[in-house]
Order: sequence, then structure tokens, then C-alpha cells
Amino acid sequence: MEEGAKVAIVQRNPPPDEILNDRTIYVKADLAKSEHIASAVQAVVERLGGLDILVNNAGIMFEKTVEEMTETDWDQIMNINLRAPFLLTKAAMPHLRQRGIASIVNIGSIEGMASNPGHPAYSASKAGIHGFTAAVAVDHGHEGIRCNAIAPGWINSDLSEILHRQHG
Repeated sequence: MEEGAKVAIVQRNPPPDEILNDRTIYVKADLAKSEHIASAVQAVVERLGGLDILVNNAGIMFEKTVEEMTETDWDQIMNINLRAPFLLTKAAMPHLRQRGIASIVNIGSIEGMASNPGHPAYSASKAGIHGFTAAVAVDHGHEGIRCNAIAPGWINSDLSEILHRQHG
């Protein structure tokens, strides 16, 4: 933001008020619902006057082995961790293309290349993100749309605190 960027935070719950200002806006959307995604991207474009960068950062995780996991559990992780980035990228693509030079940053995970116990769905979804990233880069790089993924390790967050307490 020091470079003059305007940022839209798209999520279910509003961020803390101190984050919002004339350069940072909030757009309410449930990224598990495809109908929310296209309208959220359109709202961002209208409110900010275009789209230069998309960061696909939504994600969920829980710990269950394959035997413990239900089909609903699997679908929930895939819907948020893999389907939402696909739909956000699809909705954003025409707007990114208009810019001539644009960027997509997908948040993968080191667990897309390895795993921790009880994370088969999470690891699969993040491996999918890394494959998706490569495919989008191949398909749209010639249009000036870069697509990269980062693969962070453990990040301190509300989610990591819950998991730490469970295993600490």
C-alpha cells in the first residue's frame, strides 16, 4: 500500500475497522458460494476502478485421516481451498487482461509437496493449487498475466493457535 495500491478484502466477516480506510475496502462474500464470487469480483472492480492483482488467500484446514473424513469434509476443503481460487481467477481474468500487465498470487503450502498427519484433504487441495498455478501461468503468461504461488510453512494465526493447543 505504500506504493499507492488500493486493496479489497473479500471475505465473510468484516476485518477490524482499523484496517479499513480510503485505500482498503471490504466486500462481503462467502467464497464457498459460487454466486458470491463473481459478484464480489465485479464489486471490487466497480469500487476500485479495475483489477491489477488477485491474491487467492482463502483456506481452511482440519485434521482427519482418510478413514475419519466424510465426503462432505473433503468437499468443504476442496470448495474453499481449490474451487474458490479457480472461480475467483475465472471471474477476475477479463479484468486482469484489460490491464495488459497483471498478476495472480495463489497461496499454496509446503503441504502441497509434503504433508502432516491427518491432512490428506488439505495437502491434496494445496497440491492442486500449485498445479493450477502452473497451468494458469502457461495459458495466460503470453497475455501479460503472471501467475505464481507461494508455499508458506507454519504461520501464526487463530487457526494455528487452535491446532497448537490441540497438539501442544
